[in-house]
Amino acid sequence: MFGDLFQEENGGGTNVDISHKTGSEKPKLGLPAPPRPRLECGLCGIDNQGATCYLNSLLQTLLLTPEFRESLFQLGPEELGQLQDKEDQNSKVRVIPIQLQRLFAKLLLSNQQSASTSELTDSFGWNNREQFQQHDVQELNRILFSAIEDSLVGTSGQDLISRLYHGTVVNQIICQECGRISEREEDFLDLTIALVDNGSLENGLLSSYVEMETMDGNNQYRCEGCAKLVNAKKGAKIRSLPQILTFSLLRFSFDFQKMERYKETGRFSFPMELDMGLFCESVSSMEDTSYELFSVVIHRGSTYGGHYHAYIRDVDNLGKWTHPDEDNFQLHSVPSDSKVQGLNLSFGLLQLAEDIAEGAPVEALYGMRAAHSDSDIRYAGVNEEKSNIKNDRPKGGASDSGSTTNVHQETQRKKKGKKKQERPVEPVVPGYCWFDFNDARVCSITSKQIERQFGGKESAYMLFYRKKSMHRPQEALGDPMYKVPVDLVQEVLLCNEELVKQREEYESVVNKITIKVLFGQNHQYIGGAVRPIVDTCDHMQLTLDRRKTMGELRVAILEQCCDLVPSVSCLHIAKQVPSGLHLYDQVLDDDSVIIQSTNICDGTLLFVWDGKQLQGTQIQIGHHCEPLLLTVSYGNPSQLSQGFAKNLTLGELSLLLSEQTGIGANRLRLGRISVKDGDSKVIPFKVADESSTLEELKLHDGDELIAQDSHISEFGHVLLSTNENKLWTFEVENRCKDCGSEAVATLVEVDKAVSVEELKAVIISKLYIEEIQDGGRIRVQDNNWGLQTPLHEQQSVESAGLKPGMKLVLEPGAAPLHNEITLSFSCVPSSDVPDKEICVSKTSTVQQCLGLMIEVAAFDNDDWHLRKTNWCREEGDVLDDLDATLEQCQLRDGDHLLLEAGKLPPKGFLKLPVFLAKCSRPDTTKMSSQFSRGEQGTLGVSIPRTTDNSRRVHVDSIIIAKTFTLADLKLQIMTLPSMTDIAIPTLDFLRIRLIENGRLTSVLRGHSQTLQRLKLTNSSQLCLQILQQEEDLRKNQVLLHIQQRVPETRTYTHYRELIWDISKGATPEMLRQVIADLVLLPVETIAIAKYLCDKYEWMPIDSSSFVRKGKKHQKNQKKSPPKINLRNSPYQIKDGDVIGVKDLTFDPLNTDDFSTPADDEGKALLILAAEEKRRRRKENQNRTNASDNSSPSSKRQEVGLTIKVGNFR
Repeated sequence: MFGDLFQEENGGGTNVDISHKTGSEKPKLGLPAPPRPRLECGLCGIDNQGATCYLNSLLQTLLLTPEFRESLFQLGPEELGQLQDKEDQNSKVRVIPIQLQRLFAKLLLSNQQSASTSELTDSFGWNNREQFQQHDVQELNRILFSAIEDSLVGTSGQDLISRLYHGTVVNQIICQECGRISEREEDFLDLTIALVDNGSLENGLLSSYVEMETMDGNNQYRCEGCAKLVNAKKGAKIRSLPQILTFSLLRFSFDFQKMERYKETGRFSFPMELDMGLFCESVSSMEDTSYELFSVVIHRGSTYGGHYHAYIRDVDNLGKWTHPDEDNFQLHSVPSDSKVQGLNLSFGLLQLAEDIAEGAPVEALYGMRAAHSDSDIRYAGVNEEKSNIKNDRPKGGASDSGSTTNVHQETQRKKKGKKKQERPVEPVVPGYCWFDFNDARVCSITSKQIERQFGGKESAYMLFYRKKSMHRPQEALGDPMYKVPVDLVQEVLLCNEELVKQREEYESVVNKITIKVLFGQNHQYIGGAVRPIVDTCDHMQLTLDRRKTMGELRVAILEQCCDLVPSVSCLHIAKQVPSGLHLYDQVLDDDSVIIQSTNICDGTLLFVWDGKQLQGTQIQIGHHCEPLLLTVSYGNPSQLSQGFAKNLTLGELSLLLSEQTGIGANRLRLGRISVKDGDSKVIPFKVADESSTLEELKLHDGDELIAQDSHISEFGHVLLSTNENKLWTFEVENRCKDCGSEAVATLVEVDKAVSVEELKAVIISKLYIEEIQDGGRIRVQDNNWGLQTPLHEQQSVESAGLKPGMKLVLEPGAAPLHNEITLSFSCVPSSDVPDKEICVSKTSTVQQCLGLMIEVAAFDNDDWHLRKTNWCREEGDVLDDLDATLEQCQLRDGDHLLLEAGKLPPKGFLKLPVFLAKCSRPDTTKMSSQFSRGEQGTLGVSIPRTTDNSRRVHVDSIIIAKTFTLADLKLQIMTLPSMTDIAIPTLDFLRIRLIENGRLTSVLRGHSQTLQRLKLTNSSQLCLQILQQEEDLRKNQVLLHIQQRVPETRTYTHYRELIWDISKGATPEMLRQVIADLVLLPVETIAIAKYLCDKYEWMPIDSSSFVRKGKKHQKNQKKSPPKINLRNSPYQIKDGDVIGVKDLTFDPLNTDDFSTPADDEGKALLILAAEEKRRRRKENQNRTNASDNSSPSSKRQEVGLTIKVGNFR
C-alpha cells in the first residue's frame, strides 16, 4: 500500500564527496584518492551505498549503545567461527555477528571519515537491488534483531537482544460485572505510538497503555464467567520494561477517502528524561523506571521520498564536541590547484546568514588564512601519531578552535558601534554530548536542536531511551578500544598504517606539477601581445613539488637556464590569449613563500624577465590591459588583425588605427560589424563612445571593425541574408528536484536558429527555476529509444537534430562541451552494476576512457578492457589499441560500450584463447599406426551443426606479437604444457581454425603470413585440429562440412570434411559433382543446400532457381545460362559452411525441404528471443521514463525487506 514510501528523496542521504569533482580537475588515472581522515569531531560516519541511510542510522545507534557493542565483542571465534571457513558446509560460521564486529571496530578505530557496510550487507544476502531500495527503519529494527538472535543461537550471546530490548505488554479485557480478567502476554522490541490526537509522548503512552476502551452497546464482550454479553474494559498494559526502550512513531497513514498516503507533520514532543513508572501496570519500589533519551532517528521528506539520519548522544564520550556555532568553516583545496575541494558546513548557518544581512565583509565571514606550511597542504592526519589511539582521542567536551578563525567571533569584531551579544553556552557534561550522524558526515549539535524535530517534514521517527541506572565505568569513557578484541584492534591498526602510506603516496603524486618557463630574452612585443622570436627556444619545461618554496623554484630555473635569466629578474604568470601571450600578476619575491600559496599550478606559464621591457619595448601588465584580438578592414581588401588593450578608449584606438591605415585622425570613422540571424550590418560608433574603453563597449576577441574615411564614403547597412523566423514548439519535462520550482512540465516556443544553451535559458525561465546543479542539461525523450544523451549547447536547435513537437527533459548536471561525447557502459560479468554514463573528450585515448569508467564503476583493480556494441547492444570489436583516440576508434556520441573483465595484452600483442577439438581416440600417441593405415580426416568426432562447446576443451591462452607468423603461432602452441604429451610430427599436421559464434569457421592459411595480415584480434578464438596427414591449404581451396540426410527421416549423419578446389570455378554444378563423388551417388539424383545456422534455415543450391539481375536481353540475342559464383552473394560459400545432401530417389517431390526437428525448435526459440528482446526494450524504455520522476504513479514497486540467516539451531 505504501509503495516506495521510504525511497531516497533526490539522493538526500547520499553525501556526495565533491572533493574530486571540483572545477576542471581531472582524475589521475590509476591513482584513486585514499579515504579522507576523520572529521574534527573524532567520530566515523558510514557510506551510503545508494539508499541505505536507514541502515546507517540504526547501525550508528547500535554502535553507540555500549551494552550492545560490548556484548557483541565478547563473542570470540570459538563461538562465531572464522570468515575463511564460511564456504565450508561442515562449519557453522555466524557471518552477520562477525561482520558487525568488524564494522564496529572500524567505526571506533579506523582513521577514516566514513566506513563501508558492503561486507555487512553481503552477509545479509543483499544484492545491488536491495542497496538501492530504501526501506522503513522501524521494519529494519525488527528484522535485524531477529536475524541477530537467529545467528547467536547456541552461543553465550543468544540472549543479547532479549536482555537489552525485550519487554512485555499484556492485553487485558476486564468484565464490569464479575471483575474477571482475560489477558494475553506479548513480548515487544519497540512500542508503537500513534501521533493522531496525541501532542506528546506522554499523552501517547497514556492513551495506548493506561487508558482503557469501553466495550458496550453493539460491541459488548461475552464473559465466560457470566456466560453472557456484558460491558467490559479493554486495553494494553506494560508489564515489564527492557534496558533499552524503543518507541516507533506512526507518522505515515493512508487516507481512504482521498485514496492517498500522507505524513503526520504535526508537533509531537518527547522529553529528554522519561519516568515509565507512570505508564506501567505495576512498579515495585526497587525497580528503576527512569529513562534518558540517547538516540533519535529522523525522517526528512514526504510520503514519496525521504532520507534518514540520527541524533545520538555520545554515552562513552568517544568524540570531541564543539558548539555548532563555533565549528570552523574550512575550505580544503585540491593539491593540484587552488579550487575549493570540500566544505565543512557544521557551523551555524542561520547566524552566518544574519551576519551577511548586516553587511559583514566576506573576508571576515570566511576567516581564512593562507596555507604556508606543509601541514596545510597535506591530507589532515597524514602525520598523526598512530601508535596509541587511546591517548590521541580527545575527551568529550574539549573544544579546539584549530587554525581557522572563528566565523562568528570574527564577524562580531568587525561590527562597530554594536553591543557584543553573548550566546549562552550549553554546559558540556561527559556522556551527554549530542552528534548528528548523517551517513558519511558527523557533526556536533546541541540538545536544543532536538526540539526542532518535534514536527514538520523533517521530524523524529524512532526514539531510543536507556535506563538512568545503566552507568558506565570510568575506564570506558573516552577509550574507543575498551573491550574491543585484540585481533580486531590489530587489524584496524594495520589498515590505518596502510592508509597513511596511501595518503603520503597520493600527496606526493598530486603535488607534482609541471610548468613552462618562458624567458624574456627570447620574446618580443609585437601586434599588441608577447610573441616568441623565431628560431629561439620559446620555453623550458620544469617538473617540481608544489610544497617547495619560491626560493627553491628560482634555484631550479637558474640551474637549468642560467644564461637566459637576467641579473635582476622577476617572475610573472603568463597566459595564452587569442592575440598571443599576456603577462598577469607578479609572483611574490619572498623566497620563503610556498608555491602552493601562489597562483602557480599545473600547466602554468611562468615568464622570467627584468620586469621593465622586452627588446627595448615597455609593455602593460595585468587583467585591466588584456589584449583583444580585433580585425579591422580599412580598404578593399586591406585588413589588419592584432591585439588591442581592452582598457584603450575608442579615441585612443582611432589614433592608433590612423597611423596604421593612413587615414587622418579627424576623418577616420569606426563601425562594428554585427551579425544576427544571418543578417550582417555595420553599426557606426557614436561620438559619445570616444571616451569609453573597448571593454565598456563590449568588444570581444574575434570582433570585426570597419575603418572608413568620412570624406570618401559613409557607413551603410549591409544586409547579407534573410532568414524566415519560424518558431518551434517543444514539450519540456522538469526533472530538477529541489530547484525552487513546482512546475513539472511546460511548452516552450523558440526559433530554430537559437542555440541549445539559449533554449535551456528559456526553459529555466519558463519553469521559474532558481538554480540547477552544474547548470543543468537537456536530453531528448524518444518514444522508441528512451532517454537520449545530453545535447551539446554550442549548436543550434536545428543542427542538434531537434524537430518540432519533440519531448525534452531538463535535468541536473553539466552539459557536454563541444569536443566531448557521452558514452554509456555496462559491466561484464558484473551484471548487478547498473549502466553508467560518462562525458569524455573525443581526443581522449582508450586508456583514459577505460580508467575513467573503472573509477566511475568503483572497481579496485584495472583488470578490465572495453568492447564496442552495435545499435542493439550486441558485442562488437574489442578496443585493443589503448593509445588510439576515441575519434580514431569511430566512437560517436551516445555509443554504448562493454566494460569486460580481463586485462588486454601490451600494445602490438594478442591474447588468444586456444581450444582443442576433442579426439575420438584418447591415445593420441598412436598417430603413427593411424598414418600406416591411411586414415583420412582429423582425429576428432565430427561437430554437429548446432553450437556444442562440449566438443572442444580449453587448452590455454597465449600472448603473441601481431608481427609473428602463423608458423610462430603453431610452434608456440605446441610448447604449451597441455600439448607436450601430444605427438605432432610437423607443423602441417596441425590445423588452426577460428571459432565464431560457437562454430568452427575459417582455416588459417600460409605459414609465412603474419597474424596481423590474418586479421586476428583480441576477440579471436582458436581451435586446434590434429590431422592424420599433412595439409597446406591454398587460398583457392575451401573446407566444407558435408552432411548426408538419412533416407526417409529428417536427420543427418555426422559431417565429413570436403576440401573443394575452386581454381577452375565455383558453380553449383561443380560443387554437386564433387559432393556426388564423395557420397558415391549419381549427380542427377542429389540435391544440395547450404545451412544458415543463425536462422535455422536451408538455402537450396540450384542454378535453375537463380535469377540473374542485370540488363534485359535484347531481341535476336541468344540467352546464355547465367554464370553463378557460389563465393558471391547470396550463397557466399566459405570455410566451415555446412552443406546438406539429399538423395532424391527417396524423396523426389520435396527437393527443397532440408529441415530437421532441431530446426523447428530453433525457429521457435528465435521467435521467443525476439519477443523477449522487444519486452526488454520496452522495460528499458519504461525504466528510463520513470527515472528521476517523483510522481506517485511512477514509483517503483515496493520490495520486501529480508535478511538471510543460516540455520544454527
